[in-house]
Amino acid sequence: MEQDNNRSEERELRAVLAQASQPQLPAGAADRLMARIAAEPQAGRVIAFAPRAKAQRPFWRYAAAVPLAASLALGVWLGANGRMDFMMPNAVTGGVALNDDTPVDDLGGVGAAYAEESTT
Repeated sequence: MEQDNNRSEERELRAVLAQASQPQLPAGAADRLMARIAAEPQAGRVIAFAPRAKAQRPFWRYAAAVPLAASLALGVWLGANGRMDFMMPNAVTGGVALNDDTPVDDLGGVGAAYAEESTT
């Protein structure tokens, strides 16, 4: 499907470009430009940038990533294992997560507002 979109965009672009005109350069314009470039003093304006010396970055700059990665791995393992489900509300581990029809805790109180008659 994406290839069809690309082809239609390409056709539209080609149709627009087909209607564009080729600009006519005045006679000798390229020669005058090159002569003007050659006449300008170039050496005085050129500034060579010296590359910076690369500073050695310490290995310990990644020290904060190690406990974060361990925390993520532990969280994934505990979540997949199911041992910490007793700490989570039913909205996370119960009927909503399992996609069944068991009652779910109303954590925000929003469900009570929709339970009233003629409330949208």
